[in-house]
Amino acid sequence: MDDTIKKKIIQIRKKHCDMFRFFADFEDDVYIAEDNVIMPEHLVHDNCDILKELTTDGCVDENDIDKLINMYSRIIQGTKEDINMNEISVNVNMTLRDGNSKEVSILCYLDRNDDGLIVAYVGTLRILRKSECEIMEIVRAFSNDKNPSIFINRIAAFQNANPDRKYAYIQFDICNFKYINEKYGSESGDCILQYIAETLNIMCDDNHLHCRLTADIFQIVTYYNTKEEIEDFINMIDKKLCMWKNIPFTMAYGVNVVDGINDNYRKSGDAAGLARVKSKKSVIARITFYEEPLMENVKTAGAIEEAEYEALKNGEFHVFLQPKYSYDKKHAEIVGAEALVRWIDKGGRIKPPSEFIPVFEKNGFIFKLDCYMWECVCSIIRSWIDSGKQPVPVSVNVSRSYLKKVDVAAYLKELVGKYQIPIEYFQVEITETCESEETLEYAKRMKEAGFVLMMDDFGSGYSSLNMLKDTPFDVLKMDRFFLDECLENDNGRTIVSYVISMANDLGLEVVAEGVETRDVADFLCERGCDVLQGFYFSKPVPLDVFEKLKEN
Repeated sequence: MDDTIKKKIIQIRKKHCDMFRFFADFEDDVYIAEDNVIMPEHLVHDNCDILKELTTDGCVDENDIDKLINMYSRIIQGTKEDINMNEISVNVNMTLRDGNSKEVSILCYLDRNDDGLIVAYVGTLRILRKSECEIMEIVRAFSNDKNPSIFINRIAAFQNANPDRKYAYIQFDICNFKYINEKYGSESGDCILQYIAETLNIMCDDNHLHCRLTADIFQIVTYYNTKEEIEDFINMIDKKLCMWKNIPFTMAYGVNVVDGINDNYRKSGDAAGLARVKSKKSVIARITFYEEPLMENVKTAGAIEEAEYEALKNGEFHVFLQPKYSYDKKHAEIVGAEALVRWIDKGGRIKPPSEFIPVFEKNGFIFKLDCYMWECVCSIIRSWIDSGKQPVPVSVNVSRSYLKKVDVAAYLKELVGKYQIPIEYFQVEITETCESEETLEYAKRMKEAGFVLMMDDFGSGYSSLNMLKDTPFDVLKMDRFFLDECLENDNGRTIVSYVISMANDLGLEVVAEGVETRDVADFLCERGCDVLQGFYFSKPVPLDVFEKLKEN
């Protein structure tokens, strides 16, 4: 080793560390590795970087090779552009000379010139003690915090140092991470999260603060000059975060840009999170920038998800009953009801179902809500029987979103048995667009269990007539929009007439919902529609109001 190289090693050692295991000088194209118990001698070659060579011949565990390659590529990048890092490290599993596998910490101290470019580095390899590995496992397990105060303090110091700059909050997570856990196992899922965290340690320098927020959600905060600069950085990160071992995955990114004088650090990150959620719902946009008008729906959905469990616990969900009438132009009599949910919050505001039902169907909460509603309906029917009142059938809605996951027929059968109510009083509505064979099979199971089965929203889909030839349903509920469109002209009225006649010929009862005028009610009555439901007769009402209507 010539004196120039010795002097450079001594210089970097004094600056960064007391010892070295390998050394690289990019200016003089020199690569040196000490003979030690960790690195076999055959890995050292002339003009060959030791970090690259460590990935060959099985020395480094195959699961960790990508981490080491990422580290190597980051160092090479630093020889061409300023990455503002003084050191870079990674932990990998290596097979030592004695054949044992150990977790090893590889740390490179970087020597940069006046332009900030890496010109050399000193590297150390150290076998981690058992206690260190245990501590790291604990840190990994508890590094997900919904209120990361330490990270927020770092952001505050970062922005306060340069308040005149613009900052980007970049939040991202793995698309369909739940599916990855189910298909490959939660251990692989944990390894992917660890790989992402360690890759961020490598790819993010002192100008890119990063943190794992919770579960599979990560966040980076950095300053920027242009939108393109942000996108270029995200693309660079994304290239490293697309596969672990043979498991591919994709990321969804949300970005919120703020001024350095903005001190709402948590809120700024939350806005990036809203943009991230929007990215996950798009099949095109992988990166979404937060914009206030575009995020109102996402904000509303987020607020609903945050309040759903507390609302259920506090009894904010109420059963409203919309009467179904037998109508002959002169007389209308209540012959049944449909149970509909109404969310009345603590302030007395009634949230429209269109605001929260789609959210619940997407996040799975709809099943918990439906279970609550089903039990409430059983309780209502039971109370009518116990008080000597004549009960009427009440229909409940069953969402298609969980039919493939839950044996709803068995659950409802057990619920009806628990309350000891005649099964004909507890009726089931399923939307007619459930045309898949699997979902129809669930409908058949409910029919076999003894439930009266209603095809809800008949006419809103495209396969209604095809389904009727082998349908397990007992009742067709004509969709209000189908009626509104058809009753606009003579041809439409003819279609409605034929649908009612055909259903009657097949032995199916017909219920028309959304009836809002006397003319529509009379027309449907003349065509043989059995039961009518809609605002012309009554809107959905609380139980006490429904009971008064039934008594009159």
